[in-house]
Amino acid sequence: MSRKSSTGSSQHLRALRDARRKLLREQSPQHYCPHCQSVTFASEDHCLECAQERPAQGWPDLETVNNAWLGKILDGRYLIACALGQGTSGEVYRAESLSISRQFAIKIIATDKGHTQAEQIVARLNREIEALSRLRNPHIVSFYEIFELGENHVAAVMDLIDGDTLEGLVLDNEGLSIPRACSILRQVANGIYEAHQAGMIHRDLKPENLMVERLPAGDDFAHILDFGIVRLTDDVSVKLTHGFIGTPLYASPEQAMAKAIDHRSDIYSLGAILYFMLTGRPPFVSNNVYEVLRMHVRQNPPTLAEGAPGRSFPKALENLTATMLAKQADDRPADLSAVIEELDRFSRAQLSEAHQSEISDASTSWNKEKTTATVQTPISGVAKVPPGLREPQSDGTEVDEEDNAFMRDRHNSSATLQAYGQQRQPVHTPVGFSRNPTPAPRKDKRLEPLPGEIHFGDGGDESSAATAVPSATYKIQSPISKIEVVTRSDGGFALREPSPGEVLYFGPDATSPVPVALASPQTVSSIALAKDHLIAGHDDGRISKTDLSTGQQESLYQDIRRVPISAVATHRQKNCILAGSESGRVYLYDGTQRRSADWRRVRNGEAVQSISLNESADMAAIARRDNTMEILALANPRVPSGTFRVKAPIRSMSISPDDYLLAAVLVDRTIALYQLPTGRQVLSLDANMVDVLSVHFSDDARPVAVCSIEQQIQVLKFEQISSRAASSK
Repeated sequence: MSRKSSTGSSQHLRALRDARRKLLREQSPQHYCPHCQSVTFASEDHCLECAQERPAQGWPDLETVNNAWLGKILDGRYLIACALGQGTSGEVYRAESLSISRQFAIKIIATDKGHTQAEQIVARLNREIEALSRLRNPHIVSFYEIFELGENHVAAVMDLIDGDTLEGLVLDNEGLSIPRACSILRQVANGIYEAHQAGMIHRDLKPENLMVERLPAGDDFAHILDFGIVRLTDDVSVKLTHGFIGTPLYASPEQAMAKAIDHRSDIYSLGAILYFMLTGRPPFVSNNVYEVLRMHVRQNPPTLAEGAPGRSFPKALENLTATMLAKQADDRPADLSAVIEELDRFSRAQLSEAHQSEISDASTSWNKEKTTATVQTPISGVAKVPPGLREPQSDGTEVDEEDNAFMRDRHNSSATLQAYGQQRQPVHTPVGFSRNPTPAPRKDKRLEPLPGEIHFGDGGDESSAATAVPSATYKIQSPISKIEVVTRSDGGFALREPSPGEVLYFGPDATSPVPVALASPQTVSSIALAKDHLIAGHDDGRISKTDLSTGQQESLYQDIRRVPISAVATHRQKNCILAGSESGRVYLYDGTQRRSADWRRVRNGEAVQSISLNESADMAAIARRDNTMEILALANPRVPSGTFRVKAPIRSMSISPDDYLLAAVLVDRTIALYQLPTGRQVLSLDANMVDVLSVHFSDDARPVAVCSIEQQIQVLKFEQISSRAASSK
């Protein structure tokens, strides 16, 4: 549910709210803001919700407010702090937890039929919450618990969302752009599709039940509200309502006729929501509810162009909207996966048109300026040279694009993908959420050696010393599956063997290791390497820090549940640590963003397998034991900015400097590259005879790996591994 922010700097407001939260634990507020219906203390000069100044006569007493719940403490744990709105099934409030530093949204539902019905509702909603808890989709707002409030009310505790309703967003903007509307629809369809797969139907999809949160990077993130509660309203054993169920403006024809419905009713409602996003109005409008229902049943919806005169819409989008709004359920898409696929197809077509236009513009610009201008390298990729043209160097000679792909000062994800026969695609939406595991690559596809790059001769020696990566001479003693290696982008890495238990540190140019003594080495379960210290996770839930030069050790944190820390990640220079445990919890210490940094739990889920931080220490990848990958923006880590699945557990992974690619080594001896904006696997390489211990992106942004070859440690580029794998076949 939503929360509005008052004016003022975010840091100042955060400080005021933290102080308020502490005060709420000590005493109950006695006053309220008449403008926004939120609790206040007599000493506060402004309302923290709406920035309203304190009236000259002071804040009014809560005893005079026309709201029975404001300022009340529910179940001894939640203080009702602000009225957020009225929903179909009840009133919604923002609540302060009195036991932890967190806010929730609480929906209070009137039962009207006494204690017996309240018990039925609690039992029904608890079953719904249990079903919802099995869904892993971040677009569905989570419920946490249900409890009775006397004999006539029930409270449902759920996530509090910072954002606006989709209805408010559309009305404020008088309709949304096509890319923005399609992005929001895809996210909502993704969440609803997963619920449909679990046998759940929403039944009351409408813009008021969809929240849109604006992420720090400027992207939209959609949240679906009221799953479970709206399902409850159709339960014959409870009978909260009779006859028509749903919202007339977005109801399907079968809902309008009070017939049996299935998942295709939700598809119709999403079609009406898409129409509303693009035109600023529902497909059918009337002051008479029964007239609206009649139009849903009998009248063909207007086209998008008819609903928004003066705007033009692609034919593919008109067709998708019309198909979703088909009167007969059999004429609609079979399920929401078909809708998502059509949206993706439409998006690719739009991007292709934009790409062709960009090439045409670039070619025109090149022809006009090539006699005098030099080519500038865009931030997002290698120099944009039109196909068929060559880039002039400062001495007047030309460089072939293929040879230019790995120039040291220009290398990034575009160069990597070009070298592997791929192409970086422009991305205008948040990270995608794939419905199925990423398909395995074709078995006959492998990396080809790059022109001018390193090849291996007899005995595995590199033929070009100028491009060789330094390798260590250390001989490993343990099975590969027992060894952990962590790396830095400057080439330094650390290796931990189970026996004797010490960590071996290899500097960027070192050929022999330096042992690093750890406190209680037998309890170490994971390690991470910073510039001058080592972070270790322990079996008892501790996280420790060891100085690489002095060996001085410091205990940083301990999980109160004492569950083993299965993965840790830290930045080479910035004061940021991310840790994941066997319990699935993820802990963050971010000294780069907070003046008084402390440890905080930011995620729950399946057991954590591996963690990686990006170069800016503002994004992370979390690999879990169920092969799910989560991408987190650390400014808002509560909800992943994307999730996708991989085919096997991740042993090691790294994010490219431009945050576009994720390099990973899987336990099935596969090296893979994933496109972070979509979760699409763009490369898979069978390492074959090479044991890959760790992968990372070097300082010049090339994907490289720390490998074990005949029990010797070597650092190889991906193309070198490909060459060795090919030669061993």
